[in-house]
Amino acid sequence: MNLRKELAGIKRLVVKVGSNVVTKKNGRCDIRKMRIIVEDICELQENGIEVVLVSSGAVNVGKFFLKKHLPREGKIDLQQSASAIGQPKLINKYSSLFEEQHSICSQILLTHDDFRKRKRFLNAKQTIEVLLKNKITPILNENDSISYTEITVGDNDHLAASAAQMVNADALLIVTSAQGLYDKDPEEEGAKLIKKVSFDECLNHVDMTTKTTCGRGGMESKIQAVNKVTPLGIKALIASKDNNRIVLDPLTQDTGTLFGPKSSYDPELRKAWLISTKKLNCHIEVDKGAYEALLEGKSLFPKGIVETSGEYYKGDCIDISYNGEIFAVGISEYDMTEVEKIKRKHSNEIEDTLGHKVSDEVINTINLVLNKEKLDERVS
Repeated sequence: MNLRKELAGIKRLVVKVGSNVVTKKNGRCDIRKMRIIVEDICELQENGIEVVLVSSGAVNVGKFFLKKHLPREGKIDLQQSASAIGQPKLINKYSSLFEEQHSICSQILLTHDDFRKRKRFLNAKQTIEVLLKNKITPILNENDSISYTEITVGDNDHLAASAAQMVNADALLIVTSAQGLYDKDPEEEGAKLIKKVSFDECLNHVDMTTKTTCGRGGMESKIQAVNKVTPLGIKALIASKDNNRIVLDPLTQDTGTLFGPKSSYDPELRKAWLISTKKLNCHIEVDKGAYEALLEGKSLFPKGIVETSGEYYKGDCIDISYNGEIFAVGISEYDMTEVEKIKRKHSNEIEDTLGHKVSDEVINTINLVLNKEKLDERVS
């Protein structure tokens, strides 16, 4: 597969498809378009690219089954009721289409709390990582049947941006009814498609007020989502649902609008927001072998742990030290009593020691950030 040069080398992609992409005006699933999306995703997987799909459509599918006691139009109770009906119907269609390709999909419903609360965030992240390793496509949607104003993500554009951050994606593709970003309403005469947008390019002159009839997010929402990921080095595209290959065309051809990421970003910033709150007076001391492995970007295994101190639990961010000096922080997969029991042991001994095993690692490299200032001091 020949990706366009700007996307060469991507290994993980988040694809967001709107309600108007996967459903028709009458609320039924658009099987033809859904099949194209699934076929494209499976082809990407065959070429070594992991894909997380964020799909709207549940509310639009479900609202046409509400014949009596219809909630007020545009209110959150309509979305909750309609989503409760539409979500199983939508995921059932996806499941059948993936099975046609001899593949499997899964469903994960999220709210803002799942991103805001660290333990829930880690559980969701770990679930997605396991699914991707097993070549199973995670299909994400906001949990509209229980979401309310205080916990809603906002819309699936923002959910896709949060998911791209969560899984350390290389690129985000948002599929919508427009060909991409125009300098004004594409229905107006003389509207021009903007093919590329550089990082930090001013878009104040662009009219982004239009919305689709069946989705919550318009172009403004999509640009806001893009602006969340490009500072983290994640490339973004907005492309049309009317492409022959809905997912593959914008990845392989010069179509849609491509948003360039920040060129001089620090990769550690993708992790830093996970560990903004560190548990005080909690740390793990490691031996020389573990210290050197962590510096090379590897995970921390129990065999390399010399001692642990402080009161912490799974999901807490704690210090990591070597020879008594803190050089990193990371999120522990086990609590302090469990770490005390498994320290100096091999990973294959964890289950026999604890009676369960959450992970082979005590701290996974994706949840570890090195203190560069401390390391620089040692070098000098």
